[in-house]
Amino acid sequence: MFSTHERLKRRTPEGGINRRTYLRLLVDEYYETSNVEAQQQVTANLANFAYDPINWPFLLEAKAHELFYEIIQQSTQGVLDRLLVLHAIVGLTNISLDPDTAEYIVRSNGLHRLAELLKKHDTNCEIVCNVLTCFAFLINDDRAQVLRKDNSLLPLLEQLRQDKNPRIANLATVVLEDIKSKQCNE
Repeated sequence: MFSTHERLKRRTPEGGINRRTYLRLLVDEYYETSNVEAQQQVTANLANFAYDPINWPFLLEAKAHELFYEIIQQSTQGVLDRLLVLHAIVGLTNISLDPDTAEYIVRSNGLHRLAELLKKHDTNCEIVCNVLTCFAFLINDDRAQVLRKDNSLLPLLEQLRQDKNPRIANLATVVLEDIKSKQCNE
């Protein structure tokens, strides 16, 4: 359920920390610990907060989107805990509808990183579905041309379109059709 500022005020106990401060503390906690389980809890919490648009300004201020992107970047360059990667792509997908976050992803070579993540984790349904959803959200912002330039992405999407898992097949179809329809409209 989406929140309102009034609801947030009612849910914050008197003397409790506000949402802005809490999210900043979560991001700091991620960087201050090397305990993977603690990092998993932090990224899961941040990804959940990214679900509600009312939290987006606070998450951007705390640089949670940069944390999510950093985890994705690290995962494409080496081995990283699967839950951290899953939480990062869920969080990034949740917040990618925010125009500032979408611009950050594109400016940071994020479309290419997402394609790499898709290739690397092509057997993990949850990661694949979230990457495809993130692409679908970003394509709505007229970024299909960048995706078409990635010569390996379109064949991968065609392959995923044939996947036995209907969630993956349907999402791959939607992304592919969005990319192609944008191409026709240019």
